[in-house]
Amino acid sequence: MKAFISAQLTEDGVKQIENYAQLKLGGWGYTGKKLTPEELVAEAADCEVMVICYEEINDYVLDHLPNLKMIACSRGGVENIDKAAVKKHSVMVSSAPGRNANAVAELTLGLMIGTMRFIPQTYYYIMSQQWDRVPWDIAGNNGFKTFDGAELAGKTLGLIGFGVIARRVAKLALGFDMKVVAYDPFITEWPKNLNVKRADWGNVLGDSDLVSLHCKLTTETKGLINANALQSMKKNAILINTARGSLIDEDALYEALQKKTIACAALDVLINEPLPHDHPFLNLDNIILTPHIGGASKDIIAQQTRIVLEDVISYFENRKLVHAIS
Repeated sequence: MKAFISAQLTEDGVKQIENYAQLKLGGWGYTGKKLTPEELVAEAADCEVMVICYEEINDYVLDHLPNLKMIACSRGGVENIDKAAVKKHSVMVSSAPGRNANAVAELTLGLMIGTMRFIPQTYYYIMSQQWDRVPWDIAGNNGFKTFDGAELAGKTLGLIGFGVIARRVAKLALGFDMKVVAYDPFITEWPKNLNVKRADWGNVLGDSDLVSLHCKLTTETKGLINANALQSMKKNAILINTARGSLIDEDALYEALQKKTIACAALDVLINEPLPHDHPFLNLDNIILTPHIGGASKDIIAQQTRIVLEDVISYFENRKLVHAIS
């Protein structure tokens, strides 16, 4: 049996697959270059199993790889895989849900603390030697509480979407003695092992000191945080987005931040990335922006390897896939 791997896996993970199949490595995980469909066909010729990351899987690829029976994607999202095509060709597909859950959750908490305690702003003022912006003096001679922030303990965190990442955020927030509420109309059975109250849309927006987005981007959720939603939030509320940029109406958010309808926003994702140089967000002092680093953790390779191996080895041993999507 032959297998092709273009995803980043640990050395031990690759060796485990090598116990079952003759391997070929290439593409994104090994050259930093995403293979075109034509290149993928050439690299993966005669393979029965593929482990990919970003490579596109379409009818052309599947038509030219007749031996292919199973595709494991090392990411949670599989936008690069044509589901109709794999179904037509009877190819099994699995993904790696939650591979970056901890990384994104920890960044979410970091952004929460950063906004509450003005960490990015004060760092910038010190590094640019704007001492008048950050006076400090333990003797009381200066107003060292210019950046008088707030603590997470006792605050209410509202989660929009309550999947794997949001639940990890909830666990971390509860460790900070926060109260956590969540809105997710698609969950039928609410988890009982977390002290998180299920709330409706209006209550999550209106009662939360911090609102964090963790839902998928669909036609229904595009622009979910619009002018009406922002108006429903507390004046001192903070909006966090580590999910998808298009969940927010950026024009409405800019106006809300400019008019202090809400206190602050921290965004790791934007509609257009990288951020255009003339983007109005760059003129605001009550926003924190990071360049989509939620999943930028070296530990994710080990996480995705573990999840991928569950399904690849299950396939080799004729067992049911754990994370099958097709």
